[in-house]
Amino acid sequence: MTTESNEPFKTGALAVEVRDAVLKRGATTILDGVSLSIDRGQCVALLGPNGCGKTSLSRLLLGQLYPTSGRVTVLGRTLGQTDVRELRQHIGVVNPTTDSTPGPGSFHINGAVVDASLSVTEAVCTGYFATVGLYDRPTQGQREHARATLQHVGLGHRLDHRFGVLSTGEQRRALIARALVHRPELLILDEPTAGLDLAGREQVLATVDHILRSPHPPAVLMITHHVEELSPMTAKVCLMQKGRIVAEGPADQIITPESLTATFGCKVYVQKRHGRYWLEVLPEAWLDLVGDRSANG
Repeated sequence: MTTESNEPFKTGALAVEVRDAVLKRGATTILDGVSLSIDRGQCVALLGPNGCGKTSLSRLLLGQLYPTSGRVTVLGRTLGQTDVRELRQHIGVVNPTTDSTPGPGSFHINGAVVDASLSVTEAVCTGYFATVGLYDRPTQGQREHARATLQHVGLGHRLDHRFGVLSTGEQRRALIARALVHRPELLILDEPTAGLDLAGREQVLATVDHILRSPHPPAVLMITHHVEELSPMTAKVCLMQKGRIVAEGPADQIITPESLTATFGCKVYVQKRHGRYWLEVLPEAWLDLVGDRSANG
């Protein structure tokens, strides 16, 4: 039975500890000896090109995949030795990629199906029950906490509006609230701004930064391939390439032209302004990516 808040596991300083994890599918190695640690309340960013294994690693943390070898411990519980259904009650997920197809009258974004006819408050309350519609009646305390969480992500003016009339950026923030409503100890943000316009993206990033600056934030794993999406509150950055973490450390040591050029396979320049990083690929480097086609007209 879902309660208004989950009792924390209260075990150890680490929210995530992955040691030498290997994940294989047939002859293909998806993760190759990955090790990763995230302290409780800490934000760690995982950067890398498409297909390098970032989402597969997040699915390991959720118990959706199991390592071929190695050890994965989340919130003090080792996968293969714990009830993953119970573990997931302590994890919030925002993931715009999914293989499922929504039914009529529902929105499927951020890894969650939400009935478009629900009010925004009701949509967030579905996070207590992990359902499409609001089939269970939330308690008054749960409803009040959902409204407070929406205030926290900047949607206090949208509490009673239908979910389906929100902009895409507002829907994304509402689903961040949905992921937070059960007070997770770990929040996984897997490319949370994918598909958003500039204003929508910045609203989501501001929301994430606000969460990280709260008195008792969850541990956060931010998965992206855009350095400008990193909050100044990011404690550690990991670069991933071909199923391996190839660099790890404080952002200023890792977010360099040399390391990002090697990771993403194209020459980049990096600047830091107002606590945020900005990456640039100059037009003259485009020829290195697509080849000189002038001879073909």
